[in-house]
Amino acid sequence: MQIAESLFLFIFKTTMIPMGRFGVILLTVSSAVLSLSSCCEKKLYCGTKPLDFAFTGFPRSEVRSFTLKRFAIGDQWGKPLDSAQYVYYGNAPVSLKPDTIMFSDYRTAGDPLSITQGNDWEIYLPASGTSYVITTIFDDNRQSQMVRCNDDETSCARNITNFSLNNEWQSGGFAYIQKKE
Repeated sequence: MQIAESLFLFIFKTTMIPMGRFGVILLTVSSAVLSLSSCCEKKLYCGTKPLDFAFTGFPRSEVRSFTLKRFAIGDQWGKPLDSAQYVYYGNAPVSLKPDTIMFSDYRTAGDPLSITQGNDWEIYLPASGTSYVITTIFDDNRQSQMVRCNDDETSCARNITNFSLNNEWQSGGFAYIQKKE
């Protein structure tokens, strides 16, 4: 776009009064290039937004740490494809009543995992030996969007719309994992 603008200014300055046939053609071509370059669009492919979650109704000692395991779809009792151990790293004061602790308050020393479509997932709490299984994840199927060519700041995400948590259907992109009674 800057090249077209520079060309336009050069032609305009050098052909102010006596344009002639060549000047008119150059002015027309540079105007066309300038207007077409401002309409340029590119396709931006959307990534998958991960499922966010929080533990609610648990004593802090039960959710101090957990393991997130990724499985092939339909094989949540087979060998995990990978896993990561997380430890609570928040600074909320400890109380005697159950907490609600967000996933963002946890850290891992290894490669972090995010719950996304395309796999089945297990959240395992070693303190209680309890597992929570997340399967059948659907997103809004948004594959791409068109953006202006010079736009490097726009992002595009496929939002999770539905999923199953321990065989109970859930809507939205957030899971409240409640203590099993």
